[in-house]
Amino acid sequence: MAKKAKEQKKHRFGNLYEMLDEEILLDSWRFIRKEAAYGVDRVSAQEYEQNLEENVSDLVERLKRKSYRAKLVRRKYIPKGEGKYRPLGIPATEDKLLQLAVKRMLEAIYEQDFLSYSCGYRPNVGALDAAHQLTVKLQFGRYHYVVEADIKSFFDNIDHEWMIKMLEERVDDRALLWLIKKWLKAGVLDTDGKVNHPATGAPQGGVISPILSNIYLHYVLDLWFHKVVKRRCRGEASLIRYADDFVCAFEYQEDAE
Repeated sequence: MAKKAKEQKKHRFGNLYEMLDEEILLDSWRFIRKEAAYGVDRVSAQEYEQNLEENVSDLVERLKRKSYRAKLVRRKYIPKGEGKYRPLGIPATEDKLLQLAVKRMLEAIYEQDFLSYSCGYRPNVGALDAAHQLTVKLQFGRYHYVVEADIKSFFDNIDHEWMIKMLEERVDDRALLWLIKKWLKAGVLDTDGKVNHPATGAPQGGVISPILSNIYLHYVLDLWFHKVVKRRCRGEASLIRYADDFVCAFEYQEDAE
């Protein structure tokens, strides 16, 4: 898939849903964090693993019958300083496994498309790479002005309709998109016992959310900066993004403004 995605930039992949079989799910289980918190069904990874092959076989059968239903996402709040809290969404173990398999498929495709200055939530690229890129650019480039930004409540405000349109640029598989829609629309069980059905957003903490957020920002921010902003600038311009935090460097003040 990665090879084809790299060689054929306009190719739209079909039959991805059919690839969600026992083989890819059992292989994906290796990457599940076994010590992670459990979801609403209170089934831990250790418990699920006790009958792994049977559980996976049952999941595949439900996928074939299109009777799979995403469970509620359990909400948890973690402190982020200054009295503020970051909401995390914790899927059920089975949903984590299925999301991980789909994530691996999407990564194989989109890793061939992502631009070099996208650093967050990607294999073998992290915060240190983003800091190194920025250090080198500011030290040796012709940059005198910096614009630093953090998109407010990004994960809560991802537009579902646009998310699917962006995926359709590379994915020609209604069944897989149906599956992703289920995860985007999954109800969230809050700490007060209330269930919310989000009209926008992707659960921060969900296994599939990071790759979806990168795909979204690839089209909304990265390509826009590369194809529109840079061409309109009078001097040098550069972007470095880590998840929804990004830094733009400019040669001239007017371009930064």
